[in-house]
Amino acid sequence: MKTSILIGVIAFCFLACTKNEKPIKSISQQDSLQAVIVKLGITNNQISQDWQKALERRMTKTRIDSIARLSRPLTSEEQDWVNLIQSKTAWWNAMRDSIQVPFEDIQLKDTVYVLLGYTGSDDAFTYENQTVCFDITALLKAYGSAKDSVNDNRIDRIYAHEFTHLLSKAWMKKNGVELQTFKDSILWECIYEGIGMYRSMSSKWFPVNEELSETARTTFDNLYPKFANKIGTLITKSDLSKEEKIALHKNLSRGSMKQKWGALPVGVWLALEAKGNDENLRAWVEKGTDAIIPLARKYLSGESKETFDAYYELTQNSN
Repeated sequence: MKTSILIGVIAFCFLACTKNEKPIKSISQQDSLQAVIVKLGITNNQISQDWQKALERRMTKTRIDSIARLSRPLTSEEQDWVNLIQSKTAWWNAMRDSIQVPFEDIQLKDTVYVLLGYTGSDDAFTYENQTVCFDITALLKAYGSAKDSVNDNRIDRIYAHEFTHLLSKAWMKKNGVELQTFKDSILWECIYEGIGMYRSMSSKWFPVNEELSETARTTFDNLYPKFANKIGTLITKSDLSKEEKIALHKNLSRGSMKQKWGALPVGVWLALEAKGNDENLRAWVEKGTDAIIPLARKYLSGESKETFDAYYELTQNSN
């Protein structure tokens, strides 16, 4: 009796499976299709063609050619960074689903490459649509020894930041977003770098009981006036000179953490919006460049809020 029941169950399962035209992948099978692959952008003690191509939009050709002529082996401390990054591939692959949560229906290619080079200037950046780049010389200069325990978590956060940039690029492409004006480019950089910053911020920047942390509050005493005046000028003045554009863009997302007047406030504001649930960020991601002004109006405070609201009123009166 038991044998006949077992045979019946097996037969039922077989028939049920054959009704599907395509086999359903198991979770383990789906995971096996995804991979993070590390590639060394250094060949025979010189930067490779891949690393040179990755630098093309970040440096002049003269500068890249100069770096390409240099020949030296990795230092032991640089090799430590290579080793740390190579040890992270399985964990970074496991992280991708959680990082993707705010980007509903956006999927990257199964393989994400991590390209490692040296002697550049930026510690991390993305190249095209499926590559995260790390400059190990810059990492060493900025953060010290890879063996320092704090860097084990830090490199995870930096990777999450750059993986988020790949998702933002994919979202932009899917939605046909084109940055046609200087205003568009600045507002996009605020949300693009802001959500990246949300992923790479250390705990001291995150809200406490849905209020700004002490570190964020004191930093924003300096950054909020800059944000209000720079974005206020951006949305009310259409004939900015080249010099004004350079001044307005300065330190939006580059420089030390406490100088990033655009990326850091937006990153913290998104943390306030998330409330620990990244699904709450989907609406802000979908707004794209339209996210910045409502976020600013909601979270700027004191004189900075008054300043920004005055700029905003000018835009309403001119419509």
